[in-house]
Amino acid sequence: MRAKTGTIGIMLLVLALAWACGGSAKLRQVRRQEMQASLGLSRGELEEERRIVRTGTRDTITYRDPEGREVILMKAVLDEDTGEMVAHEVIDAAVITARFRNIAERLGTVDIRFDIHVPAAMQDSRWQLRLSPRLYVQADTLTLPEVIVTGADYRKEQLRGYRMYERYLRSIITDSTRFVDWRNLRIWIERNLTDKESFGPDEQAALLHYTRKMLKRYHRRKWEERDKVFSQYVHSPIITEGVRLDTVLESTDEDLQYEYVQTLRTRPRLKKVEVVLSGAIYEDDVKLYTMPDTPPLAFYISSLSDLASPIERYVKKVVERRVTGHTSCELAFRSGRWELDEDLSGNRSEMARIRKQILELEGSETFLTDSIVIEAFASPEGSLQANALLTKRRAASVAGHFREVVSHYRDSAARSAGFRVSVREDGSEAIGPAPAAAPALRFLSRSRGENWTLLERLVEADTCLTPAQKTAFQAVMALPAGKREKALKEQPYYPHLRQNLYPRLRRVTFDFYLSRRGMVKDTVHTTEPDTVYRRGLELLRERDYTSALEILRPYRDLNTALACLALELNASALNILREQPRTPQVNYLMALLHARRQEDALAVQCFMDACREERSLFFRGNLDPEIHVLVERYGLDRDNKNESF
Repeated sequence: MRAKTGTIGIMLLVLALAWACGGSAKLRQVRRQEMQASLGLSRGELEEERRIVRTGTRDTITYRDPEGREVILMKAVLDEDTGEMVAHEVIDAAVITARFRNIAERLGTVDIRFDIHVPAAMQDSRWQLRLSPRLYVQADTLTLPEVIVTGADYRKEQLRGYRMYERYLRSIITDSTRFVDWRNLRIWIERNLTDKESFGPDEQAALLHYTRKMLKRYHRRKWEERDKVFSQYVHSPIITEGVRLDTVLESTDEDLQYEYVQTLRTRPRLKKVEVVLSGAIYEDDVKLYTMPDTPPLAFYISSLSDLASPIERYVKKVVERRVTGHTSCELAFRSGRWELDEDLSGNRSEMARIRKQILELEGSETFLTDSIVIEAFASPEGSLQANALLTKRRAASVAGHFREVVSHYRDSAARSAGFRVSVREDGSEAIGPAPAAAPALRFLSRSRGENWTLLERLVEADTCLTPAQKTAFQAVMALPAGKREKALKEQPYYPHLRQNLYPRLRRVTFDFYLSRRGMVKDTVHTTEPDTVYRRGLELLRERDYTSALEILRPYRDLNTALACLALELNASALNILREQPRTPQVNYLMALLHARRQEDALAVQCFMDACREERSLFFRGNLDPEIHVLVERYGLDRDNKNESF
C-alpha cells in the first residue's frame, strides 16, 4: 500500500515538473522571438462597408456628361475578353495589412476602430496578458482602458484566493451580543434584578463583567487585519476599473482577436490619430515579460469643416462727424447755496471722475471737444423761482470750475511738435502734425429747476415706502408743480423723502458735443469686415457646429449649409444649397445630401458635376463615407482613371 501511494506521489511530482517546464519553454520562446500582440484595421468595419456597398437601392443609374449625353452606370464591369458586362463584386481580402485608414468626423466625434490580435503562442492557461492601447492625439497621449486576457488556471487561482478571503471574513464575529456569557449573566440578573425596573450602573458593570473580552479582542484584531489577509490570499486581484475587456481563455490553441472601438471628441485642426499597443504577461501577478510597442496604426480624420469656404463679408458703417456724449454726477451743495465745495460729502471723487473724462477728451487724437453743456437740478424745497435761480447759479459755478481746469491744462501742456490721427473724407485715418493751438472750448450752463422726474422714479423704486404711500405720492404728483412741495410736507413719509431722496435730486449733468478731427462732411459711409460672420467661420473650423450655426444662420450661404450638414440638419441644408450658385463645392455638398437621402442618381450626377470642374473633389469623396459608398457601388473610380470627367 505504501509503495502504491509513493508511486502516485512520484507521478504527480513528475506531471507538475513537466507542466512547469512546459510553461518555461513557452516563456523562453516568447522572450527569444520578442513576441507581441498586433494591431490591425477593423475587419468588422470593413465588412460593414462592403455590405452597404452591395445593398444599394438601384443596380443601374444614368447621369449626363458635359455634352448632355446619358451615361449608364451599373454595378458591373466590362469583360475585355467577351465584351459583355459581368457582375461586379467586392472580393474580400484574406488579410488586412494597411497601417492607416481615413475616417470621417460626424457631430464632433470620430470612432477609432481597430482589431487587437493575440497569437496562440502568447497564451497560456497560467498567464494573464494585460494589453494597453494608447492614442497619440496632437501633443497629448491618451491611455485607453485595458484589454485583459486571462488564462483559465490563472482565473481559478484568483477565485480560490477570493474564496479563502471570504471564508476568513465569515469567521469574524461582528455581532457584539455573541461575546456575552449569557448563562452567568442570567443567573446574576435573577439574583439582583428581581425588584428593579430599570437598567442602571450596576447592571452595566455586570454586562461588562460577563463579556468575553479576549474573544472580542481576537475578532476585532482579525477585522483590523483583513486588508493584510486579503493580500496573503489574493495574490492577483481581479481588475474591475479601467478595463474594456477581461476575457477568460478556455483554450489557448487559437489566436484571439478583439475589435476595440473608442469614440473620440475631435479638436480644432485635428488631422491624425495614432494608436500604439503595449502590454505584459503576468503569472500570479508577477510580470514575466514586457511586450515591445507595436508599430503605430494611423487614422486620418476628415471633417466637413475642411470644406468651409473662406468668405469675407463686410458691413457698411456710417461715420458721423458730430458725436455726443452724456454723463451725470451727484454734487452736494449746502442748502440755499451754489458755491462748489470739493470737501463736501462725496464731491471730491465725483469731480475727479468728471475732470478725468474732460481731460481725456482734451488729449484725444480722434475727437475735438466743441462744447460742454452743464445743467443743474434742485430738490423741491423752496419756491419754483428760487430753485430756478439757484440751479442757474450752481450750473454756472460748476462750469466756471471746469473751465479753469481746461485752461490750466492747456497752459501747462508742452507745445512741442506732436502728431495726431485724423479721419479723411472716405473714413480712413491719417497721421499728421498736431495743430498749434486748439479752438476755445465753450462751457454752457443751464438751469433745469426742480427734479420732479427723478424723484418720481426714486419713489417708485424705493423699498421703504408702502404701496399705499406710493399711491398717495402719485396723487400729489397730479397737482401743479408749485403746490406739490406743500402737499408733500403733510404726508407722514415726507421726512424719509427729505432725508434720503432729496439729496440725490441735486445733480449736475454734462453733455459733450464732439467732432472728428479733420472731417469736413457730416457723414462718411465706410465698409469694414463683418466680425460676427468671421467669428462664426472660426467656430465652424473649430468644429463647434452648434455655436457656428447660431451665428451663421441669418447669412444662409455655403458655410451655413455646411454647419447644418455637420449637425445632420439635412432638410435645412438642402433648402439653403438650392439658393446658391452651382459651384463645385455646392454640387459636392448636394451629392452628400442626396446620398444621405438614398437618392443615388441625383447624388452621382451632382458628384460628377463637382469633380468635372474641380478634380480634387473626387479624392475628397473617398474621405466622406456617403460619397465613398457611391464610388465603390458604381465604380466611379473607373471613370476617374479613364479621364472622363
